[in-house]
Amino acid sequence: MPDPTFACLTSWAKTAYVRPPPRQILTTGLIGALAIALVGSAGLLSESSLLMAPLGATAVLLFALPDSPLSAPRHVVGGHALSMLIGILCLFLVSLMTGEVMTGHLALADPGPLAILLGAGLGTGAAIAGMMATRTVHPPAGANPMLLIFSGTSLPDAMLLIALPGVFGAVLLYLVAALLRRTAP
Repeated sequence: MPDPTFACLTSWAKTAYVRPPPRQILTTGLIGALAIALVGSAGLLSESSLLMAPLGATAVLLFALPDSPLSAPRHVVGGHALSMLIGILCLFLVSLMTGEVMTGHLALADPGPLAILLGAGLGTGAAIAGMMATRTVHPPAGANPMLLIFSGTSLPDAMLLIALPGVFGAVLLYLVAALLRRTAP
């Protein structure tokens, strides 16, 4: 009979996840790589940053768990859009807290670390609550407010260079994923 103490210590290693066949693992990885490369290429052509770290996690859901409710377009696009909006609002609050006003627009020239931590925490918590309330939960999107807060960019730049391209990148990644899944053998 196993020692209950040892069983308790090793319980974290157990999983109900069943490893797919090697061919499926390889195909899924290659399709995910292709999708990210296509979205990145569209970003290069448009001279806009359509890729951001949370989209890598979105790709995991779209390709490794395509039947998950969290991989549905409502969750992928809605979750990213809502959490980006919340991140922009929190960036605005951080700008107000630090009193940084420059030439007619708010900017984060040198915000205090406490303001940044409060903004990141508030943004992440509000994104979680907002996604739950709107039924658009998408775990990778929970990182978007932190991405915006830690960017150190001005509010207008954060909207134009991070938030809008990030949401467009999520839309494009979903469309590429849907197309590649349909054409995959």
